[in-house]
Amino acid sequence: MDAAYADDRLEGEEKVAVKRMLREILDAPALPMDLDFRVDEFDPKRFDRAATVARFAADPKDLKQRLLELVAAVHASDGEIDFAEDAQLREVGAGLGLAPEDFQDLVVEVVEEIDLGTDLDRLRYGG
Repeated sequence: MDAAYADDRLEGEEKVAVKRMLREILDAPALPMDLDFRVDEFDPKRFDRAATVARFAADPKDLKQRLLELVAAVHASDGEIDFAEDAQLREVGAGLGLAPEDFQDLVVEVVEEIDLGTDLDRLRYGG
């Protein structure tokens, strides 16, 4: 649920997506009542991301990458690209001990804007 609140708001299908992904992971038609309650009552102000991420630090690399894929899937469920969500994914990846290149396909890369005016004129007018 921390991923759903990465941009400081719960929007769209984020909670529904979290529950669906948990059901898929558990291969169950419904979540256990205690887990369903924890999702519904999640308080982002009381959640310790660093401590939670640290519990996964010794896991195999492929499991850590799968965790990041789940975080990214929750982020995507609201249908928006948000830099706060991206920053959270980078923070979790670093906390897991993964190198940035291990999850670069899950984050947004800002490319420097260039002025194409002169180059476009040369292309258009053959200069």
